[in-house]
Amino acid sequence: RALARLKLGEPRAAMEDLQKASRLEPQNAEIRQKLAEAKELADAVPMNEAEVAVCAATASVLGKDGGLYNEKPDLNEGRLAESHQEQREWVRSIEKWSDITDVSFADEESKNTISVYMALPGIHEIAANKVCVWMTMTSLEVRIIDLQGTNWCYVAQELWGQINPERSSWKIR
Repeated sequence: RALARLKLGEPRAAMEDLQKASRLEPQNAEIRQKLAEAKELADAVPMNEAEVAVCAATASVLGKDGGLYNEKPDLNEGRLAESHQEQREWVRSIEKWSDITDVSFADEESKNTISVYMALPGIHEIAANKVCVWMTMTSLEVRIIDLQGTNWCYVAQELWGQINPERSSWKIR
């Protein structure tokens, strides 16, 4: 979509798409290059005064506190957090977390993998965008928002061995 927006002469819209993409794939050199290109093009284009007026009016109607949905946690802030500090700030923005205690591990030596299973009633019905999974070489953190009215978390600050976060994956069953 970002590439199409660049070709249509919409560098600001392309820049927004590419910023989101770069948060999801920070190692992707092509995305970073296209983002720099879009920023350069956006800086060269003057701001549309009508757009600025509409944005200012909308912001004043919604108020400075974030508008209609301010009471709901923004899961994308957590999923797209670029640093550990941003993750922690997002976690602190949600008041109540319940620990996931039904956790089991399976060592699949033939595949050179470890599977982690977390049992939560109703998890198969939740949308994937309500789940945050953060992995580093030595830690795993899972946050689930509003599963039957409860926010859930599992934090393994220190794993038995190192993992490769780029090659690791997760799924909901």
